[in-house]
Amino acid sequence: MPSHSYDVLIRLGPQIPAGMVERAAQWTPDSVPSPAVAAASVILLRDGEAGLETYLLHRHARMPFAPSMVVFPGGRVDPADEAIGNDPLRRCALRETFEETGVLLGEAELHPWAHWITPEIEPRRYDTTFFVAALPPDQEAADLSGETDRAEWSTPADALAAERLGGIAMLPPTMSILIELADLQTVAAVINHALNRQIEPVLPQLVETGGGWQFRYPQPRPRGTAT
Repeated sequence: MPSHSYDVLIRLGPQIPAGMVERAAQWTPDSVPSPAVAAASVILLRDGEAGLETYLLHRHARMPFAPSMVVFPGGRVDPADEAIGNDPLRRCALRETFEETGVLLGEAELHPWAHWITPEIEPRRYDTTFFVAALPPDQEAADLSGETDRAEWSTPADALAAERLGGIAMLPPTMSILIELADLQTVAAVINHALNRQIEPVLPQLVETGGGWQFRYPQPRPRGTAT
């Protein structure tokens, strides 16, 4: 049965990162969200000795967006991406991966995995498509971006464990992707999982409850339900 990009959302905690709470409290019904800029990110994968591994970037604390967060390679769509071919998201994904890791991929090696939009309260917003891709056997990844403290290969389970212990921080898109990858054992399994995957945009909504501010995520429709 094809997977749905919403399936993992029920496994995410509803809590908001601390830095967003103040902005959520100041948001009013009259507030106007910033436009979300098109972006692409690549979940670079390899089969390591410890199992499936993905390449993670640890961003500098001084970065204006997602400071100190662990992320996948990626960035916003540039005019050059729109000028080449008819798929600027894939061009952006290829360019950003090469610029940040030195890994040269082809469009056919990119497999759509998820689509997230930054919450409306954020001043910097991105409409990001995430692709999975296997590291070509004749290439190595290196930290070339200049936006990171370090970069490393990690199993999804190890990265999630480090987040739970407070050693690293991740935004919900990264965490949701790693949660799904932790259930898969090989690059081939991930690529197979990506085939015929139903992908819909995830725009987290912020709600205030008796326990404080929380994220509310969309829920998948029951299998077979008409759109």
